[in-house]
Amino acid sequence: MYFLGVDGGGTKTCFTLIDETGKIINKVIKGPSHPIQIGFINLEKILKEGLEEIINNSNIYKDDIERVHLGLAGYGIVKEIADGISEVVDKVLSGIKYNLSSDVRVAIAGALAGEDGINIVAGTGSIALALKNNEIIRCGGWGYSVGDEASAYWIGKKTIELFSKESDGRIEKGPLYEIIKTNLGLTMDAEIISYVNDKIKGDRIEIAKLAKLSSEAAKLGDEGAIAIFNEAAVELVEMIKALLKNYRNEQVKVSYSGGVFKSGDLILNPLNNMLKEYNVKLVEPILSPDLGACLLAFEASKNIGSDSFIDNLSLNKNISI
Repeated sequence: MYFLGVDGGGTKTCFTLIDETGKIINKVIKGPSHPIQIGFINLEKILKEGLEEIINNSNIYKDDIERVHLGLAGYGIVKEIADGISEVVDKVLSGIKYNLSSDVRVAIAGALAGEDGINIVAGTGSIALALKNNEIIRCGGWGYSVGDEASAYWIGKKTIELFSKESDGRIEKGPLYEIIKTNLGLTMDAEIISYVNDKIKGDRIEIAKLAKLSSEAAKLGDEGAIAIFNEAAVELVEMIKALLKNYRNEQVKVSYSGGVFKSGDLILNPLNNMLKEYNVKLVEPILSPDLGACLLAFEASKNIGSDSFIDNLSLNKNISI
């Protein structure tokens, strides 16, 4: 008996197959699956290829999969997009039992291993979710054109802005200045305009990648870059504060997921400091989002995730196949 978890976002789509004990059988990584980025035709292609590869690579049959849970970016409050995703998934998974949710739903399931609490997601986009008594409450997640504060895209935009300020002297030049010029191959500072507008054409993913350069600069002491991550922490705390209104006096676990947190202490230290005045406990994610999807698939089949089952998922969460 096997269970398949799918975590699909703006950067990649992870297909993870487990057995009934929580042991990981196989993983397949494909490209982004957000329909706003790639369209519904390509979403169908990604899901079909991922399903076929996980079945073939694991030497199982389609009928061996008891249930699938898919957490897909875009499956949210915009009805037209959610309906389009539903149609694609229903077509690809014909004959297989499945549940469909947003990618942030599987993120919180993984981060807190199914327990109540709050999970903040800061990847290409950003959102925060609270889980209480099996009810999901969301905050943020308005998309890059409206919000997505503290996301990698948001940090990338701030990074471009900081470079321009360091270039013309509004802010003293720090490590970021040379890091940007070197990594983007700029011979003249003004070339960043054509880089953003012409070379990458304002692409959301490419701009989000600049967050990594900002992280490198901050670790070298660039005060402007450090300030960006501090500001990102402020934005995340505002989302957490909004969601805390749904809890009373109990201590609330808060976890996190998404690429922005690969910057480590740059974001976690200010986040921890700002949360000290609230009755919360910041905890490292227990499981990755794809394993959160596996857990939801398992539980949807009327199974209860025992301690040993969660332990098996945790032991294998970083497996590379």
